[in-house]
Amino acid sequence: MSVNIGNTHPPSGFPQKSKWAVTFLFSSTIFLSAFLLFEVELIISKSILPWFGGSAAVWTTSLLVFQVLLLAGYIYSHVISVRFSPKQQTRLHLALLVIASLIVLALSFVWPSPITPSSYWKPQAEGNPTLDVAILILVSGGFPFFFLSTTGPLLQRWFARLGGGSGTYKLYSISNIGSLLGLLTFPFVLEPTLRIKTQGMLWSLLFFGFVVGCAMCARKAGTAGEETETAAGQAGGQISSSESSRPASVLKCALWFLLALCPSALLLATTNLLCQQVTTVPLLWVLPLSIYLVTFIVCFDNPRWYRRPLFQPLFAVALFLTCASLIVGHIPSQALLLPILLFLACMVCHGELVRLKPSTDRLTFFYLTVSAGGAAGGIFVAIIAPHMFTFFTEYQLTLGAIVILLLLCLFRDPDAWIFEGGYGASMVLTSCVLVSGYLGGRFFPHVSAWLRAGHFYALTLAVGASGILGTAFLGRNQASSRGKSGFRFAQLYVAGVALLALAALYRSTQTSPEPYLSSRNFYGAVRVFRQNNATIVKHGPTIQGTQLDSPRDKEPTTYYGRTSGVGILLQNHPKRNEPGANLRVGVVGLGAGTLATYGQKGDYFRYYEIDPEIVKLSFGAQPVFSFLRNSAARIDVELGDARMLLERELANGEKQNFDVLVLDAFAGGTVPVHLLTREAFETYWQHMDPRGIIAVNITSGHIDLSPVLEGASSYFHTDLAIDVDEASYPAHSSKWVLLAKEPAELDLPGLGKDSVLSETRLPPRLWTDDYSDILRLEHSFRFFSLHIPHRLWATAKPR
Repeated sequence: MSVNIGNTHPPSGFPQKSKWAVTFLFSSTIFLSAFLLFEVELIISKSILPWFGGSAAVWTTSLLVFQVLLLAGYIYSHVISVRFSPKQQTRLHLALLVIASLIVLALSFVWPSPITPSSYWKPQAEGNPTLDVAILILVSGGFPFFFLSTTGPLLQRWFARLGGGSGTYKLYSISNIGSLLGLLTFPFVLEPTLRIKTQGMLWSLLFFGFVVGCAMCARKAGTAGEETETAAGQAGGQISSSESSRPASVLKCALWFLLALCPSALLLATTNLLCQQVTTVPLLWVLPLSIYLVTFIVCFDNPRWYRRPLFQPLFAVALFLTCASLIVGHIPSQALLLPILLFLACMVCHGELVRLKPSTDRLTFFYLTVSAGGAAGGIFVAIIAPHMFTFFTEYQLTLGAIVILLLLCLFRDPDAWIFEGGYGASMVLTSCVLVSGYLGGRFFPHVSAWLRAGHFYALTLAVGASGILGTAFLGRNQASSRGKSGFRFAQLYVAGVALLALAALYRSTQTSPEPYLSSRNFYGAVRVFRQNNATIVKHGPTIQGTQLDSPRDKEPTTYYGRTSGVGILLQNHPKRNEPGANLRVGVVGLGAGTLATYGQKGDYFRYYEIDPEIVKLSFGAQPVFSFLRNSAARIDVELGDARMLLERELANGEKQNFDVLVLDAFAGGTVPVHLLTREAFETYWQHMDPRGIIAVNITSGHIDLSPVLEGASSYFHTDLAIDVDEASYPAHSSKWVLLAKEPAELDLPGLGKDSVLSETRLPPRLWTDDYSDILRLEHSFRFFSLHIPHRLWATAKPR
């Protein structure tokens, strides 16, 4: 879809031939500012992600901080546009240009790049993560981001003063195109090819280019006469001068606010769910935000792109299908439906927002209200919701609010399709309800059983037939012309579908079985279930550990069964055959503490766990899981990010001399990349005994991490073994990678020794703290799962 920016009025006070030059200047500057605005979000967020354990909440908190900064920028734009003359506006803005440039230039001399803080700013493990993230963002990119955020509304206001007229709102669409391009180039262009330091330096160069463009726009706006203000406002073309002179009603302002709040909250809530199901990488930050911006681009380009009779029924269908997938817990369908529903919900909200937008004389106040709504949505999801809910219930709550908000918009608009008197509305609504039910039953067997039990199809057809007959016999007595309010059977359909949607959303918040313990914090949601004579703990959708009831409560379960790679290692480690020798074992990731089952008298197990809620379940006076309490080994649990704690121990001269170091932070959906980089392994090997072995759990349904570990093995000249164990309950199928600097240490009984890896495997890739490319591994996993032999042994070649 192309965005037409050429049908603007020629700028007042300039020759006709300069119209295109002025339009291009403002359009390109706004485009570049939006591009840089979203690039800086991703670069800063990824650079600090390792300092907070790779948690998805880093991105959620970052979005919140950036939304608040965006609101501050819009407040600034609105205040100076209504309180200062054009010349005063340009002088003040030029002064801020100079300050922002000096800050970026100064930081380039003290940090790796002007927007990536040095390691000196790395927070302490015991700090408040949300507050630490906010402080880091404000210090590293706060002022440049604030200045960039002022560009959109302020330059659009100046452009309107120059005679932009109806083309002014198209600049908002251009701004969102720049934002979208900034988002998409990061995971597909910058992240795979450039180091973070290089990305930051490139961003700073483009920022100085933006400063030059913005200064030129300020110069043009400063030369415009005050007399063009009234003419520019009337050139908006969509609202009469008498109407534009009246302030917006309280209800309309509230709708602006709420129609911006709901999609913003849904954006963050969807991002939370996707990152919990797959992994915490910029790609999954980019996807929901890109969808969000695309709807802005489409809706603000031209009102004709948003069609109520099309998008609202599609929203209803997607809503019911998503509820069904959440109820039955079908993760693959959620990965598809969550983005689709986000797109349709944002189209509905932003489409209704465009229908209510004012003339250009109230442009900055409109953007200020929209920005305030976006910030409020971020505050709700990032700060309020984690204290209100023990799971990600804000997702369903936000969707419910959108349903109610949509009803309000429809019923207050006499031109809405629900006031039409024909048969079309009844037939379309009946068809949509039937399609939703059929698709839900087709893909989710449990839903199909519920539909049959409730006589869904018969009732839907009966209601549909009654609506058509009611329209035929009673509709003639109602006002049939469009634009007149009155009773229509379509209104009953809409209200009924809305009630069903709210009921489905409520049902999707319930789980089966219900957890008997549930908690949530910065690092995610933790739930404990009782099922099949066992206690199960889940972090998001991932099983972190399972303990059977007595007398089998000391049996290792899940990924740690006796035939798994780590089980073979801990039972058959060479030291087990040495009289009087004991094992020193480090474990990154506590889970339920299952590995402590392998501890023998005299052994020492040292756990590193970042989530305090997980620690509470196994380490205390009355733990839910008793693996640690029942172990014969001595147990210590350190709270904090494992890599930061290990680095701090080295700095304090506390070398652990581990015989075995287990990295168990990658088995689920999230992958803390910073635990797999070259710098991380340098820390690990310094803590290892010369004969030590590192065991990495790479059991995942989404990502194949073996190329990364092969790259690390090659770099550090170690031998590498990959063990795949197809176990049955109470153990799970697992994939473990073992690395050792002494080849003989991996000659363990029960460990397979095939000589070569499959030729379809990707080549080894060494990750570093400022370079990683996880997208490549996500796409390659299906080849890994199809072609890898059952048990593999490979000696990595030195790099």
